[in-house]
Amino acid sequence: MTENADDLLAFTVATVWRDQRVSCPHPDILRAFDVGSLESGAMEFVRFHLDESQCPYCNATLADLRVGDKEAAEPVLRELKDRLMRSTRAALRQVQKP
Repeated sequence: MTENADDLLAFTVATVWRDQRVSCPHPDILRAFDVGSLESGAMEFVRFHLDESQCPYCNATLADLRVGDKEAAEPVLRELKDRLMRSTRAALRQVQKP
């Protein structure tokens, strides 16, 4: 029975580090990483964390942030396209008038 208790209490720094997500950057840091606005040391750390450590939590968070950014940008881009089309039509009408 002592062995089972020991097994339950056995842990390593790596398991605690991973389970408690000690090295996971805040989502704001992940967003800054994604747009390239972190200093070089921080960029290297986040890149290592995502690519080499392959943190599933942070990779999923970054994917969610990218989807959210894309969805948020769509109405802005649609409005910009509509304004561009309206101004182009207006400019073409001005050119066509005798």
